[in-house]
Amino acid sequence: MAKINMFLYFIITLMVMMIPLISSAPTYVDSVCSNTTMFTTKSQYQTNLDIVFRYLSANATNPNGFHTAQAGNGTKDFVYGHFLCRGDQVPSSCLECVSTATTSDLPNKYCPNRKEAIIWYDQCMVRYSNQSFFGVLDENPRLILSNTQNVSGNVSQFMDIMGKMMNNVVLRASNGGPNKKYGTTYAPYPSVLGIYGLEQCTPDLSTTDCSQCLVNAIGRLPISEGGQTIFPSCYARFEISPFFNGASNLTVSPPPPSLPPSPPTSRNNSTRTSSSSGKSKTSAKLIAIIVAAAVILFLALLAIILYFVFAKSKKNYVPAHADDTGEDFTTIDSLQYDLATLKSATDNFGDDNKLGEGGFGSVYKGILPNGEVIAVKRLSRSSGQGVTEFKNELLLLVKLQHRNLARLLGFCLSGEEKMLVYEYAPNKSLDNLLFDPITQEQINWGVRYNIIQGIARGLLYLHQDSRFRIIHRDLKASNILLDANMNPKISDFGMARIFGGDQTQSNTSRVVGTFGYMSPEYVMHGRFSTKSDMYSFGVLVLEIISGKRNTSFYLSGYAEDLISYAWKLWDEGKPLTLVDAAIRESCSSQEVMRCVHLGLLCVQESVEARPSIDTVVLSLDSFTVTLPIPGQPAFFSKTGGESDIGKIMISLESSENHSIPASVNDVSVSEIEPR
Repeated sequence: MAKINMFLYFIITLMVMMIPLISSAPTYVDSVCSNTTMFTTKSQYQTNLDIVFRYLSANATNPNGFHTAQAGNGTKDFVYGHFLCRGDQVPSSCLECVSTATTSDLPNKYCPNRKEAIIWYDQCMVRYSNQSFFGVLDENPRLILSNTQNVSGNVSQFMDIMGKMMNNVVLRASNGGPNKKYGTTYAPYPSVLGIYGLEQCTPDLSTTDCSQCLVNAIGRLPISEGGQTIFPSCYARFEISPFFNGASNLTVSPPPPSLPPSPPTSRNNSTRTSSSSGKSKTSAKLIAIIVAAAVILFLALLAIILYFVFAKSKKNYVPAHADDTGEDFTTIDSLQYDLATLKSATDNFGDDNKLGEGGFGSVYKGILPNGEVIAVKRLSRSSGQGVTEFKNELLLLVKLQHRNLARLLGFCLSGEEKMLVYEYAPNKSLDNLLFDPITQEQINWGVRYNIIQGIARGLLYLHQDSRFRIIHRDLKASNILLDANMNPKISDFGMARIFGGDQTQSNTSRVVGTFGYMSPEYVMHGRFSTKSDMYSFGVLVLEIISGKRNTSFYLSGYAEDLISYAWKLWDEGKPLTLVDAAIRESCSSQEVMRCVHLGLLCVQESVEARPSIDTVVLSLDSFTVTLPIPGQPAFFSKTGGESDIGKIMISLESSENHSIPASVNDVSVSEIEPR
C-alpha cells in the first residue's frame, strides 16, 4: 500500500507540474504607448532600447520574477526598463513571456519606434521609458478586466467576502521585501469552488506605496464572478476558481491522511500455493488501482484544462472589447454609479456645483464619500439626440486609456437620468483660460507648448495607437480639459466615430461639430477622416498661439478670420506677430515658428497636403524634421467681404440636392462648458 501511495503521489505531482506547461504561451492582454514621442530607426535610442531588451530577456529566469535594466550615456537617449512576472509563474513561463514582449510584440507589433510603452500579458508585464520610473508608484494607465458572468445569489455578501479576503492579504504582500511583493488568498463561498485572490507589486516599491497601490486596485475591482485591476505598479485579481500555479502564501485544506496499514494476519502457516495466489491477487488489485487512478487523473486534468479554456473565453476586458455598436451595458456594470450617490456628491445637482451648460445638458462638480472629486455630465431629459451621443461616448470611452484623454470613471442610467462621470479637471477647459484677458497670462508659452504637444499625443493615440481608429469630429478649445498640472485632456467624444481595420475615411449626411473648426470637405460633402481632425487641430494650434478665437476673430481692413490672418503674416514673413501679446516677450521664437508652420499645414484645403498626426508629434519633439512649405489655407478670405464660411452656409441652405440637411441645427452643436 505504501508503494501505491508513492505512485499516486508521483502521478499527482506530474499532473500538477504539467498544468503550467500546457498554458506556457503568453496570453496578450493590452499595451499602451502612453508617451507617443517617437525615435527613428537605427538611432542611438533604438540601440539603447535593444540593450535593455537583451538584459531583460537574459534575466527572465530570475527567481524573483523581476528585473530592471538601463542603458545610455546621456539623458537624451537613456532607456529604462523592467519586467514583472506574476508571482506564481515558473521560470520557463516567465522567460517565454518576457522574450515574446521584447523580441516581437513591443518593438514590432504594438509599439514600434515609441520612446515609452508598457505591455501586459496574463503571465507578465514589460515596461520601458526614456525617463526613470524605478521605485515610483504609478497607477496610470490602468486596466480593468471583468468576467461577463454576474454574481449568482447574494451580490452584497459575495463582494463583502471578496473585499475582506483581498484586504487581508495587502499587508502580507506589501511586506514581501525587496525580492517579491506578492501574496495569494482563498475564502470559501457557497455554490462555487471558493473565491481565490492574488495581489502583487513591483518589488522596487516601498511597503507604504505597495500597500496604497493594492488598496486602490482592490477598490476598483468589478462586481462580477471574477475581475482584475492592473496598474503599472501593482495588480489585484480574484476568481471563483483556482487560476494560479504553485501559489505561495496560500493556506489550503490539508490533504486527507493516508490509509492505516492493514492488520497482520493470524494465519502464518499458509502454503506456497496460497501465498502465490495472494501475491497474484495483490498485483491484480495494484494494476487495477493504478489504471483507475490514471484514468481519473486524466479526466480531472482534462476537466481543468477545459474549465480554464472556457473561463478565458468568458473574460471580457472592459476598456478594450466592449461592443462598438450595441446598447447592452452589462459588460461595464462595474462602472455604474447609483443616482443617490451622484445626487449626494453634487448637492442634488445644485447651481453652486454647476461647471457649465450646453446643448446636451449640464456638467457638475461632485465629491464622493471617499473624497474623490468628480465631474458629472448630466444629459438633458428633453434631448432626444443626447441619448445617442451618451451611449456613443460611453462605449467609446471605456475603450480608451491615455494620459491626454479625459478619463471616464463611470456612468449612471436611472429612469430618464443619463450621466457620465469623469475625472475632475481643476483648471477646467482651455477656452476658459486662453480667451480670458485676465487669465491669459497664467498660461505662458511653456505651458501652451506643452498643451499643444499633449493634444497631439492624444490624437496620435486616437488615430493610430488605440485598438480602433477614432475620429473625434469636434476638437476645439472647450473640449480640452486641463488637470492640476495643466496637462491637456481631450474630452467630449459624443460625436466621435470608430473606423475599423484599414478604413481611413467615411461619409455622413448629418454634419455635426462647430463651425470654424470643421474642415471644408466635411462641411461641404460630409466626408470625414483623420485629416478632418488634423484641420481642427491646426485651428486649435493657431488659437493657442494667438489667444484669439477663430470663430469670433475679426481685424477690420486686414483679415476677418484667424486662419486668414495667420496666413497673411506668414506670407509677409512676420509669423511672430501672431503670438498673444501677453506672452510675446517670453516665448521661444523657434517653437512658435514651428507651431505656426504646423498649424498652417493642418488647415490646407487639400486633404493630402495636411500632415498626419505622427509627423506632427515627431516635428514638435525634433526640429530636425523638414516640413513642406504651406500654401494658401482653406476658407481663405482675401478681403474684408463675405467669407468662404458664409458662402458654404448659403450653399448648404440653398442646395436642393445636397446630401447634408439644410437645418442649421444639423451643422452646428452647442458647446458644453468645462467640467
